[in-house]
Amino acid sequence: MKKRHPLLWIIPLILLLLLVPFVVPSALPYAGAEGADLPVFTRVELANPHPENSLLPMPSAKDPDPSPYLPHADGFVYDEATGAAWEYRDGTLYIKIERRRFENATVSFTWVQIAEPGQLRTHVSRETNPIREAKKIGAVLAINGDWYSGRPNIGVIYRNGVQMRNPRNFDNYDMLVIDDEGDFHIICRPDTKMESFAPYEGSILHSFLFGPALVVDGQMQVITDNNYGSGPGMGLMKSAQRQAICQMDKLTYLIVTVEGPDGSLNNGGYTVPELAQLCYDMGAINAYNLDGGNSASLILNNTKMNRFGKGGPREVTDLLYFITAEPAPVPTDTPVPETEVPAAAETQAP
Repeated sequence: MKKRHPLLWIIPLILLLLLVPFVVPSALPYAGAEGADLPVFTRVELANPHPENSLLPMPSAKDPDPSPYLPHADGFVYDEATGAAWEYRDGTLYIKIERRRFENATVSFTWVQIAEPGQLRTHVSRETNPIREAKKIGAVLAINGDWYSGRPNIGVIYRNGVQMRNPRNFDNYDMLVIDDEGDFHIICRPDTKMESFAPYEGSILHSFLFGPALVVDGQMQVITDNNYGSGPGMGLMKSAQRQAICQMDKLTYLIVTVEGPDGSLNNGGYTVPELAQLCYDMGAINAYNLDGGNSASLILNNTKMNRFGKGGPREVTDLLYFITAEPAPVPTDTPVPETEVPAAAETQAP
């Protein structure tokens, strides 16, 4: 009988193993969409879906950060083990944070549902502690923005409906536009003639120039070093702490915050292509990469919810944040004022 060569079955096995990452989603760093413990969010019914103000007063030069209503103290749900809030709910706003530990990193999934577009707003400041700024502006939830002051000579930037600068130089960066309906529009490498802005003129509340785009109109983007005008210096292929914001539905958003790298916690972080894959698998309509590294900040109830990587926290110059659109309820258990009890009438002995 003819003896079989052992390599005849070893070679096909090796080829099959090499193909697994390309054909099996579970080969992704977070264990992939198939079989992964990805959170699922179901929209809630807000008790006050149509608040009195159809669009809340937006910040202006005279009133840079009007926060008509502060967070409701009884709206937060706290974790008994850590003491930190992980959920918030009132009649106009719902927020829920879920954490997952995947193979390479810990990821926070933050769901946000608002009643009207004015609850999503932006804040610009000098470089400062993001927690301090979030508290000052009355944010229920806040995240870092796009390093607003770091590139003052590029990008048409809007904050709260006000055009902050207008240089028609984009350096090939992708742009996120949020309109006055709270909808996301991503412009990949805007043209200097501003033709790509024409559909949104007069309705832009916020715009960001950082990126790259991760998901556009439901299509995952192909990420290479050339997605940024600055090229490989931006570290798209480096595993790092990341932050992305996604639109999932009408006035419903998802913030994806990736921790790491931190050797003590065995967090390796994500590359931008890995982040794009995760946002796509979560079902994002549009997803956009914001400033990462130690600028990535996820702040709920004036508490930072994500861990920094090596090097410690970094001050930021701008925030994207959410506020409530209704006043806090007046406590119903109002104590009754004490009144003087009349003295008992004296009785005369018989």
